[in-house]
Amino acid sequence: MYSRRATLVSPAVRAVGGVNAGRPPSAPPATTSPYSCSCRPGAGGRYCERCLPGYWDYTPSGCQKCDCESGHCDMHTGECLSEAAVNLCNITCDECIWHLIGDLRKSNKTLDQLKVAVLNISSGAAANDRLKYYNYTALRLQTQFQGWRNKSAGMKAQAGELEKTTDAVVLDINQLGDSERVVQALGEKLDNDTLQTLTLAEQLSRDLADLNIRIEEMIHDWELYSVQQEVDPELARQSAERAHRMLTWMKTLDLSPREPTATDESTEAHDLLRRIRQLEKKLIITDGRLPPIRDFFSRFSSKLSDAEGFLQKATSALQETEDRNRASVLKLQRNEARKQRLTEEYAAVNDTLETSRGSISDTERTVAEMETMVQNVSQYHAAIDGAGQKLTEKTERLALADRDLVQRADDHAEDLDRQANQLEEDLRESDANGFVQKAISAANVYNNIVKYIDDANITSRTTHNLSQRAEETINGINMQLGNLVTQSSNVFKESVSLHSEQNEVEAEVMDKLKYIEETKETMDKNTKKLAEIVDIISGIHTDRTPQRLEFTQNVAEATLNRSEEVLQTITPISSKVEEWANNMRNNEYSTTAYEEAVLSAGQAVENLDVLVPVLLDKLKVVEQKKPVNNVTTNILRIRELIAQARSVAKKVQVSMKFNGQSSVEVHPHSNLEDLKTVTSISLFMRVDPDKDPIEDRFILYLGDRNGKKDYMGLAIKNDNLVYVYNLGGEDVEIPLSSKPVSQWPAVFNYIKVERLGRHGKVFLTIPSQSSTDEQKFIQKGEAPGADSLFDIDPKDIVFFVGGVPSDIRLPPLLSLAPFVGCIELGSLNNDVISLYNFKDTHKMDLMTSTPCPRYKLAFSQSRIASYLFDGTGYALINNIERRGRFGVVTRFDIAVRTVANDGVLLLMVQADNFFLLEIRNGFLRLMYDFGFSKGPQLLEDKIPKLQINDARYHEVSVIYHQSKKVILLVDKSHVKSLENPKTTLPFSDIYIGGAPSSILKSRPELSAVRGLKGCVKGFQFQKKDFNLLEEPGTIGISSGCPEESFMSRKAYFTGESYLGSTAKVSPFDNFEGGLNFRTLQPAGLLFYTNEGSEEFSISLENGAVVLTCRGTRVKSHKKQYNDGRTHFLVASVNSQKYSLLVDDKDKQEKKRPPSAPKASSGSAVQTFYYGGSPSSSFKNFTGCISYAYINRQDRDIEPEDFQRYTEKVQTSLQDCPVQRPPAALLSRHRERSSRARQSMSQKVSRESSLPLGLMELRSDEQEPSELSMDTCYLSPSPRATRQAFHYGGIANSRQHLTNLPESLSERSHFSLSLKTNSSFGLIFYVSDVQEDNFMALFLAHGKLVYTFNVEEQRVKIRSEEKYNDGAWHNVVFIRDGSLGRLIIDGLTVLEDRVQGSNVSWHVSSPLFVGGVPPGRAQKNIQRNSAYSFTGCLKNLQLDGQWLSSVTETFGVTPCFEGLSEAGTFFSEEGGYVLLDETFDLGLRFELVMEVRPRVPSGMLLHVKTAEGDFTIFLDQGVVVVLVNDGSHEFFTKVKPRQSLCAGHWNRITVIRDANVVQLDVDSEVNHVVGPLNPSSTDTKKPVFIGGAQDPSLPEGIATRKAYVGCMRNLTINNSRVSFSKAALVSGAVSVGTCPAA
Repeated sequence: MYSRRATLVSPAVRAVGGVNAGRPPSAPPATTSPYSCSCRPGAGGRYCERCLPGYWDYTPSGCQKCDCESGHCDMHTGECLSEAAVNLCNITCDECIWHLIGDLRKSNKTLDQLKVAVLNISSGAAANDRLKYYNYTALRLQTQFQGWRNKSAGMKAQAGELEKTTDAVVLDINQLGDSERVVQALGEKLDNDTLQTLTLAEQLSRDLADLNIRIEEMIHDWELYSVQQEVDPELARQSAERAHRMLTWMKTLDLSPREPTATDESTEAHDLLRRIRQLEKKLIITDGRLPPIRDFFSRFSSKLSDAEGFLQKATSALQETEDRNRASVLKLQRNEARKQRLTEEYAAVNDTLETSRGSISDTERTVAEMETMVQNVSQYHAAIDGAGQKLTEKTERLALADRDLVQRADDHAEDLDRQANQLEEDLRESDANGFVQKAISAANVYNNIVKYIDDANITSRTTHNLSQRAEETINGINMQLGNLVTQSSNVFKESVSLHSEQNEVEAEVMDKLKYIEETKETMDKNTKKLAEIVDIISGIHTDRTPQRLEFTQNVAEATLNRSEEVLQTITPISSKVEEWANNMRNNEYSTTAYEEAVLSAGQAVENLDVLVPVLLDKLKVVEQKKPVNNVTTNILRIRELIAQARSVAKKVQVSMKFNGQSSVEVHPHSNLEDLKTVTSISLFMRVDPDKDPIEDRFILYLGDRNGKKDYMGLAIKNDNLVYVYNLGGEDVEIPLSSKPVSQWPAVFNYIKVERLGRHGKVFLTIPSQSSTDEQKFIQKGEAPGADSLFDIDPKDIVFFVGGVPSDIRLPPLLSLAPFVGCIELGSLNNDVISLYNFKDTHKMDLMTSTPCPRYKLAFSQSRIASYLFDGTGYALINNIERRGRFGVVTRFDIAVRTVANDGVLLLMVQADNFFLLEIRNGFLRLMYDFGFSKGPQLLEDKIPKLQINDARYHEVSVIYHQSKKVILLVDKSHVKSLENPKTTLPFSDIYIGGAPSSILKSRPELSAVRGLKGCVKGFQFQKKDFNLLEEPGTIGISSGCPEESFMSRKAYFTGESYLGSTAKVSPFDNFEGGLNFRTLQPAGLLFYTNEGSEEFSISLENGAVVLTCRGTRVKSHKKQYNDGRTHFLVASVNSQKYSLLVDDKDKQEKKRPPSAPKASSGSAVQTFYYGGSPSSSFKNFTGCISYAYINRQDRDIEPEDFQRYTEKVQTSLQDCPVQRPPAALLSRHRERSSRARQSMSQKVSRESSLPLGLMELRSDEQEPSELSMDTCYLSPSPRATRQAFHYGGIANSRQHLTNLPESLSERSHFSLSLKTNSSFGLIFYVSDVQEDNFMALFLAHGKLVYTFNVEEQRVKIRSEEKYNDGAWHNVVFIRDGSLGRLIIDGLTVLEDRVQGSNVSWHVSSPLFVGGVPPGRAQKNIQRNSAYSFTGCLKNLQLDGQWLSSVTETFGVTPCFEGLSEAGTFFSEEGGYVLLDETFDLGLRFELVMEVRPRVPSGMLLHVKTAEGDFTIFLDQGVVVVLVNDGSHEFFTKVKPRQSLCAGHWNRITVIRDANVVQLDVDSEVNHVVGPLNPSSTDTKKPVFIGGAQDPSLPEGIATRKAYVGCMRNLTINNSRVSFSKAALVSGAVSVGTCPAA
């Protein structure tokens, strides 16, 4: 048997090392080789590699002598043996096999190393000896393998005995069960007796307690009366007299009659006291016996409760199974009945088809017969025609004769006939001379003539009749042929229809058969679950020894194959060594080279024992102190100013004057997806017909720069305002003819063009010039065809106003002269837009062409001064006390109108003090902190008066009384108040509607504050008004308050929500509706209405869109609409057909059934729902619905305003959190993931000895189905900046880049974009191996430092300003020989150089980005900057070329946008955290973690122990704990009630106690009791978190994917685990920060 102590190679290595070290000989040489050595005491073998018989414990100093009577012992353990047994195995064979495999791996590795070493040796006889030894070792291995294979047969026999033993154990368990029932009965009886005894003891205890109380009262009275007190003498005298009288009475009293009674009572009292003392002793004894009984019964009760729980679970599962089985049986019966009907119908169809085929064949035969008959008749006709011709000729010849002659001949013939008869009678008697015979012949002649004439007549009549019958027959045949043709065509049509119905029936039958199969599979699974429950109750685990033996045999065979490979590898080496030996014999070698080679080989072998521990130690990264962030908030960065300037320019409400040659190109909408379904543009336009006559002119154009594809535009044609658009088909022109342009007043008129799907509108509003009302005009149009989306390439989209340059081609309808007049843009899809946010201008001189003034309050929507906040801007009032003072009472008033759930109203910040009034979840919330010891003061409640996000104006007032209370008023009524800590307001500035990000990041209480989306009508401080637009600190707000800002065109549904309203619609007869939807779920109800039992719905089923109207289903062709992208659908119903169109490409139609009811006269008020319904059988929708419309009968088609709906159930009308999964950040990640999936599928396909439950999990993964897989609420890829990476969280977060060009040594031009809040940290570093030549870019005190060396000198450039403000900055650093240049944001240029030229400067790969490995860079840069910075980098380029050759990644993730929270994020690109061996995950531990997954499957934790594995992973939303102790595998799993993928945190607790594992997931508990392995050891091993190296994972595990999502609060044995102190963070893992949900 093989052992771990005696390895195959290490003894030889020791022998060679001993020679080189000059070890003194102590035993006779084991070989005659000149390079052999003497063995230590007790050691033997050719190379002293083992102990001699009678010795054990092999060490470098030799072996110990066996201390046994027989003199023989095991050479490895020292255990005494009865006789010498070299290959006796004293340990388990499984362990032996695993040790064998480990040693083979080491042997293989050592052989490969020695192969390389030998190849590097030019010659040497020692190498030949070693190779001979390797050959000998391989042969020996082969022999041992054969021995082990022989022993496997014996092990199989032992396995049979184990099976018999198992049967005996089962019988014993049954007997123990019977004994348990007997013990249970005895226990119940003992329990009853104990209860009775306990009752008596409790009664006795109560009596004793009463007696004790009375005795205490007596003692108290005695103590009270025994105390000497000074009393009044009169009272003492009176008391003495009463005592004297009492004594006298007592003396005279005769008690002798009562003495016996007293004696009896005394005796009884003594007896009672004695009995009480006896009972007390019994009680003490009973109390002493009760604890073990109570313990026994408590354990027994717990077991009973567990058994009851199991039985309840089994009963519930059984009941559920029975219910499902019953339902399945009913469904099966119905399906079978339906199948029977379908079979009968199918048989009838087949019969009909057979009949049809017979009829067709008969018809064909009849036709053939008719053709034959026609042919025969034709022949008959020909024959008759010939006979007729002959008869005619004969008749003509006969007609030539005289009729009298014929008559006379007839008469004569009759006379002759009479005479002939007479003569015949007379001459019968005699015929003398033959005259009689002549007379007879003459008579016969005449008879023949008459006969011929009669025959000719008969023949002619017959021929005539036959011709008539033939004609009638032909006519009948023709009629019959026509009928048969009609009948056959009908039969053919019917057969075709029946064939199509047959196909549908067959498809339906296949679906039902599939459903039946699924039902059977469900029943089988339930049966398996019941079997598992029975197994759990019985506690019997079947033995897996045969499987283990088979696995062992396979391993042994694989080992033999490996040994053969080793021999094949050694054979060419041996031949090469023989060749070297021949060269040496011929003196073709160098003695010096040979000695050097031998020494280097020996040193290399000796260094192996040193290098391996060093390599292992390098995996443990020493904790480095993380640089401290120091956010500088006093310097406004240039890029922030540019962004603010663009935001301001976007909201500049000033016109531009066009002179007929100028034009402006405006930045188009950033999100073109919003323009596809709905496109709306509003503007103010002024023309002066008196100065500039109205001509056909161009106004604006939005579309392709080449004038192709989809577009929309506005123009003046034929004195009319014309709205033009094209959606891929024909052009649509909508002229506003009701108000000619020449009749417009010379003021700014409001124009709005809108397109919803293929429906378009143009609005015109002419403002009032005096007290009259506004004039409003509207014109509608509709695009022909089915196209409904405005689809255009983002690269080619342009937005021109007033005209276009010469290189831009316009569609023919817009190829007009440029505009003359003034235009002011209003909005694009309700987003404020301005001409001053232009991309480019053409022939526009803003100095000479002054803008036209516009009266801001000309329109009714702007007559009340108000301010529009879009969530990004804010108003800042500096030095607010210039208009009023903070007094004892300070008052703030603000009028707000909004529909947003969150938004800040006013905020004051001064150092660590703040005062905040905001809307949180729709309710007002007040919070302030002026350095209070108890923390911030908070005023919030959920009362209805505090909810103000109802699209109406609300006046909110805050009254701060510095010595009393803070009072909150809403609509001038008191709502809430809060006791004030009596502090004066310490502020001077106030923010309205928002604040800069630097202010919001200054305190954690403000990090979740959002900008206001809504309108503010006015703001007052101490009853003084402020014009927010005139405040110099105001940024990004505009005047006016359009109604569109308070319309909710989009809604988010959670799967339990819906929206409901009523309208006059006719969904079953005349209907058109459309909507945008976006989801990751395969099923859900989008739209629903009904009339009684008749339903109309639009839904998602298995990813496909389905329109259902009165049972008729129209289903989309594509089935992947649950991809997280926005899709647009249009459903229509008319008198002819039902239509469904998705994304202008997927169009499906069905004819309206003839049986469908006709349209009713007029439309009734119908209740309809979006996203679900309270009563339908459909699953509610999860995702977003936006820009929905239906053709109401009482108004025009327009987007639905969900804010006005009467039923809003758990629906959010704000942001839509569904994210579209973006493409992988780098293509190599996709390749890796695909390769990982391929390798996973290959590995999973292998059969392995997994438990049943894991085999089920694995089989599910072997047949992946997109529709059956769970989909997480959160996208696996959070929204991130494109091609940007985030570094930090650990001290050495970094990326390694290779393939550096040769030109880097002469000159380099690096550029990147940087965003950080760190004060210190390394950004970029490259050097040679010794770090003599280097180049680095790092942060020091928030400033950028660029440095590199020129021989012994250094170029060092430091920026004057700090750039750790959290904004993006473009950085360029250049090295040109001894000259260095640092350029920041294109504005700051810094240079430095040192003396020297033609200096050699070379660096080597890799190039480090974001940080360096431990120990690097400290030689050249300051210590606190030699660690990774925390922030983002993007656009890394060298000499204008992208650097993307990343080979290794450590703690680097995509740069995610949005809010973050504490935790560790494992990105989709894959990665893991490796904890060192200080954490104990052995046989007994408790582990707790919180996770928020973004994928349903992934690896959470893995530990590779000496015996096996311990793994926690997710598989399709199920948490699984898998344990392999080396000989057995067991597992437990929990699927929580609320899905793991719902986007919330889940708490997982795992407790292990040897072979018992308990799993708790959100209070859902399950456990497993595995087989006890006595050989298991409790050791500490490295722990992988979030993933693991693929070779270390167990074979056949259900998933090998890395975990994607957040993790926090990981504790092991109540000890918090800090990932920032981990031994290794590999891949895309962000430590410390996690994207918020």
